[in-house]
Amino acid sequence: MKRHSKYALAVFASVAITGLATATFAEESALVTAGLLKMDIMVNCQDGDALFQIKNVGEAWPKTSTFAIYNLRIEGNKRLRKLISQRRMRLNDGQRASFKIKTDQLPSGRVGLWVKPDWYKRDFDYDATVRCSRPQGRPVPGS
Repeated sequence: MKRHSKYALAVFASVAITGLATATFAEESALVTAGLLKMDIMVNCQDGDALFQIKNVGEAWPKTSTFAIYNLRIEGNKRLRKLISQRRMRLNDGQRASFKIKTDQLPSGRVGLWVKPDWYKRDFDYDATVRCSRPQGRPVPGS
């Protein structure tokens, strides 16, 4: 893979995650640093839906990245993931992006975000995950 010398930095990923979760509310924050990909990610559950808020805390990205959101579940001994949504974006320094995911039709209520930059190869690992469940008394649509 050809890389511009400015972006040919070794890729080190460090993720610091703290979390608090209850049946109706969860908040998680992650600081992701990998090469030039530096993001502050906040994840909240609001009325059972997942809200990912991403802020670029590094330099402007030289190319686009794919923001991919997956439904996570376990069947037997297998961990499965299903792509729910993806979007290609290029963030400037300090720019923010938000994604709201309705979890009421997801069996596990668990979702994960992975950002795949186009300017270097990055191993797959979720940048943030959260499990959101429906608050007591809130009906499931269609029932």
